[in-house]
Amino acid sequence: MKSLLTLTFLVILISSCEQKTARFPASDEDFWNITPERDINVVHPSTQSEEVVRLRDAKIVIVDYDLVRRDFPTIQHLPNHEIDEWLLENLAYVSKPQANQHRVNTPIKITDKTREALRPPKYGRALVFDMNDPVSGSSLGLMDVKGSGSLRPSQADHGNGVATLGESIREFLYENLMRRVLKDNGQDFKTVGSYAVIDAGFEVLHADGSTSPAGLYVRQAHVRPYSGSEWLPDPKRTQLQAKLRTYGIDPNENIQGTLDHRGIYDFGHYVVKDDLPLIDIKKQVPFNMWGYDKNIKIPSTVYDSRWFYSKQDHPWFWSHELADSWRKGTANRDDVWNHFVNMLSPVEQKLQTGIGGQGTCRQLLEKIIH
Repeated sequence: MKSLLTLTFLVILISSCEQKTARFPASDEDFWNITPERDINVVHPSTQSEEVVRLRDAKIVIVDYDLVRRDFPTIQHLPNHEIDEWLLENLAYVSKPQANQHRVNTPIKITDKTREALRPPKYGRALVFDMNDPVSGSSLGLMDVKGSGSLRPSQADHGNGVATLGESIREFLYENLMRRVLKDNGQDFKTVGSYAVIDAGFEVLHADGSTSPAGLYVRQAHVRPYSGSEWLPDPKRTQLQAKLRTYGIDPNENIQGTLDHRGIYDFGHYVVKDDLPLIDIKKQVPFNMWGYDKNIKIPSTVYDSRWFYSKQDHPWFWSHELADSWRKGTANRDDVWNHFVNMLSPVEQKLQTGIGGQGTCRQLLEKIIH
């Protein structure tokens, strides 16, 4: 009898998962992301083009296939592995100045292939790429890639032109966290969505001589403020920060928004805490997963302590450990996916947003079965 009840329960779960993930094409209600910009002249009218070089050893790490298919319906019929190839063919590039120096990265292995990339003003380590139709070659839209190299790489804060693979994985995780939080809160804000993380195939050289695998963080093309700060203006920033703190999320006043003030991006300074006033326990993001080791104290030499823990939290350390294992060959895409599921499932279980096509329901089901 117990076995029969268990089997019945699993059949119901399977049916529920199939209904929840059968979104081909996915509808906008399944996501909490902006509508991507497709015109580079709207992204910024003073955008410059440049020739970039193909990364020889780039590899796909994780992809939100449903968001890619939603935003690029022309290729939605392609199987996942062909979408992987399409992403690499269009995005696995780095700026020539980045490839021509070894001060901030190890030698970058490239091929003879080049293409045009687009650099709006103030895009220090990011580029925008036209995504070409795999058959006709015509433009299907744009993608924004962080970590694609700068014009003048230097060993300075946000000046090296690249991103670590661990940082890119953390950003992918945090954006998916913020999708759920913003939808649950009913805010008139959506995130600039994450499409993928790519292993760039070389190492970032840090100022202290240490190295980290380099990565590319791929997201929706969006319109940033043409001038001045990228922060949301007050009172919107203050009001949104107060809402986020009820979930235990502290953006440390650094909430960057799109030109129309409806899209939120860049979560590198966000920190999950368990001691913020007015935390709603029913909605609190699990501190044991998203927080940090409180035994780590802020050094007296740190100039601005607000952002210290964003590079000391569990998502940062675990994502960098995963990146190191990936590069050593002891972790694969299944391990990256499990990392994603382990981080996001507790949040989704609590908030029940039903958001995105991330397959969380099926992953949870597989955990029950096994």
